[in-house]
Amino acid sequence: MKITRLDAYPFRLPLRRDFRWASLEQQLGHFVFVEVHTDSGISGIGEAIPLPDWGGDHGRPGGETPGSVLDIIRGVIAPALTGLDPTAIEAAHMAMDRVLRGHSYARCAVDIALHDILGQVAGLPLYRLIGGAVRPCVQVAHMIGIMSTDDARDEARASCVDGISALQIKGGADPERDIATVRAIREAVGPEVFLRLDANQGYARAKQAARVLSRMAGLLDMVEQPVADRAEMAALTAASEIDVIADESCWDACDAIEIVRDRAADAISIYLAKAGGLAPARRVAAVAMAAGLPCDVNGSLESGIGNAANLHFALASPPVTLACVIPLNAPAGRLTSQVAGRYFEDDIIGEPLAVRDGQLLPPERPGLGITLDRARLEQYRVG
Repeated sequence: MKITRLDAYPFRLPLRRDFRWASLEQQLGHFVFVEVHTDSGISGIGEAIPLPDWGGDHGRPGGETPGSVLDIIRGVIAPALTGLDPTAIEAAHMAMDRVLRGHSYARCAVDIALHDILGQVAGLPLYRLIGGAVRPCVQVAHMIGIMSTDDARDEARASCVDGISALQIKGGADPERDIATVRAIREAVGPEVFLRLDANQGYARAKQAARVLSRMAGLLDMVEQPVADRAEMAALTAASEIDVIADESCWDACDAIEIVRDRAADAISIYLAKAGGLAPARRVAAVAMAAGLPCDVNGSLESGIGNAANLHFALASPPVTLACVIPLNAPAGRLTSQVAGRYFEDDIIGEPLAVRDGQLLPPERPGLGITLDRARLEQYRVG
């Protein structure tokens, strides 16, 4: 079985509302669709969600666009992988490493497609091939973007009505607004809902962040990446009574080792796109598990393709014990919630991801376990 070609092109999904966070300048919902074809007739699908204005500590790594992802896949990755066995995924990563540095979003899209092929060849859902389920379902946290305090409170209430019991509240641009918003949401949803503030590195230094967080003690359960730089994260983690989860500071297993070494966080947020796919993300999870750090699976609000990969990874990864900030994907007319986990008005999958009480259930068909709606994909294709 050999790879014969890779197809890649952009598409865009319509948003339910504007979702933004500190440092994000463009609208979400821009994707690159990838399909890996083989000489057996089996093909696998993946996606990238590149962002030009988001990245790691001090602006590295990151900064990809749909155009750069397309160029890398078509001009660099495709020639390197053509003729290789698509089920030899680690060998495929080694082949990409020989011709490419960085560009984790492009790598991730291809990695997801290769895993989809592997599952189809084996006749098994992907989570069974990467360790098997360690939990029956995956708890979802709803992301509340930067918006007015009143709008954020309403979004939180509606999400909880839909069955969500964990929320990620975006902040970092205005500490006073963050404090008021967290307080309003806590009063609206009560003490049982897990609240996590994501400042996206918006607080300048650990001392400033510690002062801000001290005013949210008793309201917040966790804070995500309030400052840039692992040294600043370590100082804040030592000083704050609120647990700290690393996001921008942890992209791959090497970063995870340094987070553990420096005691720079109490938990790690894993993105398939940051790591470069499921295979390298499993190495991040292994470091976290060895160190006893809990994780979540997070992302940039994937379509049903990328989120199916998130779901399989979360099901099979022991340290992923935190609620995951991922969508409840569904095509128009078959929505499973009014607000919770709903970021798009439509999707390119043929049926909703199965959900119950704010938790995503395992897909049981081979590979990613989803049905691609090619008519919808063509409808939302860009260029």
